[in-house]
Amino acid sequence: MKIIKADRIIVGDGKTILPDSAVLIDKDRIVKIGELEELQKAAPECETEVLEGCTLLPGLIDMHVHISGLYRRPEKAEMQENAAYLMLMVYKHLQDALSVGITTLRGVGEAKGIGAAVRNGYRKGFIKGPRYLTCERSLTRTGGHGSTGEVAKIEVDGPWNLRQAVRNNIKEGADWIKVMDSHRGHLSEYTLEELCAITDEAHRNGKKCAIHAGTEDSVAYAVEAGFDTIEHGCYLNEELCKKAMEKGLAWIPTVYVYENSVDYMKSVTPNPTKAEQAGIRFLEDTVDGYRKNFLRNYQAGMLIATGTDICFPEMFITPIYDEIETFVRYGLTPMQALQCATENGAKILDMDDEIGLVKEGLCADLLVVEGNPAETITDIRNVRQVYRAGELLVNKMVK
Repeated sequence: MKIIKADRIIVGDGKTILPDSAVLIDKDRIVKIGELEELQKAAPECETEVLEGCTLLPGLIDMHVHISGLYRRPEKAEMQENAAYLMLMVYKHLQDALSVGITTLRGVGEAKGIGAAVRNGYRKGFIKGPRYLTCERSLTRTGGHGSTGEVAKIEVDGPWNLRQAVRNNIKEGADWIKVMDSHRGHLSEYTLEELCAITDEAHRNGKKCAIHAGTEDSVAYAVEAGFDTIEHGCYLNEELCKKAMEKGLAWIPTVYVYENSVDYMKSVTPNPTKAEQAGIRFLEDTVDGYRKNFLRNYQAGMLIATGTDICFPEMFITPIYDEIETFVRYGLTPMQALQCATENGAKILDMDDEIGLVKEGLCADLLVVEGNPAETITDIRNVRQVYRAGELLVNKMVK
């Protein structure tokens, strides 16, 4: 057992701050929250750590990662040939995510078997780090987005073939099903019939499904087909947002990566071809879509969570701070943005009875930062400790 005392606890529900409070941890659970003296009386032999000038909040949740993505990586060929080499990169990415306070990840397209291996490795205690939920390989149409091989995929067409692909993914260990449905042109790469077959088959088998939908038609089809999470989705306009909310769908906008991608693509293509120029314009239009739709959709009640979606080798794999801060720049309060990075992700994963809040009875996934991110959101970067299921895995406290 252990008691952790901070200047304040941010519960993660978007509104509650508990000043001058402490938590009592027993094994992997938060068993009691209250004043330090009260907890010390309840557990007099318990170790106590007082973290002055710090805030305690739930471990962060990143809903959109590609820990085995090989886009633009110089080691691509070697890693495609050598699974052990690839897994070393994956392990580094997992530890990097943990180092910034992320205790839960959802992988939305991994090389075959990687996601299930990571998930099961943590469950068996072989490796330490964030819990991991996997979509395994993404589904994409013949010649569709992700079919180049830089993003792991199953290239498949037609309603019944897609149903079989969903079943195969589940057989291989998928927790969710992921579909790639758009690239640069304003169309849905799959037909509505095909998308409905995917959602029906996934839901029949008790699995949720996510869709890469970054164009007008793809977002409209995603809502119609009932995908549980719409990834990117900058064209989720007022009408589509209303329909999505009526169906209980959620949105993982990944705003930061698109903002960053505009500058990134300009830097790596100093003399862009016409196709590259069109790609940059598409990214700029995407950012404009976020500016039009993000805050209004949030205020309407759309369930929104954080995802990072980094595929560029020069960038940190899970810049969740940047996504949280971007949400604040787009109009959310720091507390609302932190809720998007904690409780909201847990709700989408159907794990809000387990993670996402600092609450008695829940798993002790905890993040300690120096400062007060409820007032200054950039304080979320000042990571001092990270607990995963009650175990201290990151400790940067100055002795």
